[in-house]
Amino acid sequence: MGWGGFTAAEVEWQYNPRETVPDFADHFSRFVAQSEKTRADLHHLADVRFGPGPKETMDVFPAADPKSPIHVFFHGGYWRSQDKRDYAFIARDMVADGFTVVLANYDLCPDVTVAEITQQAIRCIAYIYDHIDDFNGDRDRLSISGHSAGGQIVARLAAHDWHGEIGDASPFNAVIPVSGVFDLAPLRFTSINNDIHLTEESAADNSPMLDAVPVGPNMMLVVGALETPEFLRQSQAYAAYCSKSGSNVPVRQAWGANHFTVLEELYTLSGALYGNLKRIIS
Repeated sequence: MGWGGFTAAEVEWQYNPRETVPDFADHFSRFVAQSEKTRADLHHLADVRFGPGPKETMDVFPAADPKSPIHVFFHGGYWRSQDKRDYAFIARDMVADGFTVVLANYDLCPDVTVAEITQQAIRCIAYIYDHIDDFNGDRDRLSISGHSAGGQIVARLAAHDWHGEIGDASPFNAVIPVSGVFDLAPLRFTSINNDIHLTEESAADNSPMLDAVPVGPNMMLVVGALETPEFLRQSQAYAAYCSKSGSNVPVRQAWGANHFTVLEELYTLSGALYGNLKRIIS
């Protein structure tokens, strides 16, 4: 069964990056190697627990100085794979530039639902907010980003009503979804749904495009210019949706980058978009 005028094979091609990036395993291997070196080189607090789930832990790479800007990253993997350890490389240049960087984990589908992952992310942010001084962080400069499934996670966090958890209705100074999916409906018609088990109702309930429009944080969306038309469309559509709050929400395309290499363009000093990231989260 297809979706949106696409055949089943076309929907899979549009939404499964492993279909369009044949050397995806090489990118993962490079990320893992760079991350191992980063963990060896930088002081960090490993597996800090923020919730009861088996994977509700985070790695914290503190800035050298107290009251530094703090940035939280949620990894991708379509809510069913990947681990924070493999993305430690994004902390290397940011810590050198004076940021505290937090890499968050969460339990994976099918052991939990996509909705439960959002709740785990909420617990993560609440814990960080409460313990921010322990990590040399500044509550007024707390920002979040996430890649792929992590883009959906941080978009949902941006729309969440935080007053009940932390007494601050708008805790983020910036939110950066990277190569995210904001309307989950098409994923029901891909092989990915074998693990994430979305129904028509749960796809709608977990789609940021159907959440409240985020109000408060600066927002920037990032996507690789070589990603599929649907990934590009989703970022453009969500940026337009967020702009209903009256703020400008740019979409930055990383030229020459695919769904995986976009991370290096955004989070490393040599990347084309690192300057954009640094400006919005400082």
